[in-house]
Amino acid sequence: MKRRSFMKTALPAGIAGIGAGSCAKKPAISERKKIFSFVHYSDVHIQPERGAREGFLAAIEKINSLKPDFAVSGGDLVMDVLAADESRANVLYEMYIECCKSFDIPVYNVMGNHEVFGITVPDIVPENHPEWGKEMFKKRLGDGRTYRSFDHKGVHFLLLDSVGIEKNENERGHHYIGEIGEEQMTWLKQDLAGIPVDTPVIAVAHIPYFTWISQIQNGPTFQNARGTVLTDGKELHDLLTQYRFFGFLEGHIHINELYVYKDVKYIDTAAVSGGWWSGPRDGHPEGFNLVHVFEDGIENEYMTYGWDASKYAEAGEILKLDKKLFLV
Repeated sequence: MKRRSFMKTALPAGIAGIGAGSCAKKPAISERKKIFSFVHYSDVHIQPERGAREGFLAAIEKINSLKPDFAVSGGDLVMDVLAADESRANVLYEMYIECCKSFDIPVYNVMGNHEVFGITVPDIVPENHPEWGKEMFKKRLGDGRTYRSFDHKGVHFLLLDSVGIEKNENERGHHYIGEIGEEQMTWLKQDLAGIPVDTPVIAVAHIPYFTWISQIQNGPTFQNARGTVLTDGKELHDLLTQYRFFGFLEGHIHINELYVYKDVKYIDTAAVSGGWWSGPRDGHPEGFNLVHVFEDGIENEYMTYGWDASKYAEAGEILKLDKKLFLV
């Protein structure tokens, strides 16, 4: 397959980022033809506690007011079912589904690691449970699937499953890693082979292909954990960049990142929940990305929705994160 030429894009005003690999002069955004806009929101971590339901509904209200064509979730929709029993998992999934009824637009859901049911607690959720692992997401939000594609106004969207499941070395339970996997990669090649040569492609996954959070926190030579980035991300990237690839949207890290390489944008959207409903995450406030699709690329605007987590937190409360679960 012949390599497609990349279209020219520009760094959006007011968004921090790094550009690499392109020095060509870009046309002003006002001079470019916009096709449509959509919302990418991620890491809702819905739960009965900490005002999470009220916060998500406030974010939905703001999203509706912007009148995008649709919204794509970036995963980690519930908090969480990795270690939950069936009763708690049902409450979380039902709460998310009920909140989503407030959207005025279609919503496409991408699975995150926190949607994977019971894999870390074999004593609570046996592996033969009918909704163990990814089956709960498939049944509740995925229409029987964890990955899919769709087309909108001439743009091809890939909603990818970035969560791999591995057995623990002691054979007690499982853990997750960032992974596309051989089966999904085969499907992806077949899916992309079926689109016209000049079709723009936008991919969405929860676990990042690329992030600098580990290096920012620990130093530039620090190695990413297997649950922080896609372990087979290079194979995915090498495939996608054979096409008219506009960008890759991701979540998981709860911070805003923008990296531009050869005019392809890699956008990590900070969380609807901020720092897991305890306020901003390292200065990145609760919000979502409004993504504008032009004939020659995409631009993103990070939008906040005025959330004040302190109204729902108990005095002096500090949210303690389990590093084994979050890997950030």
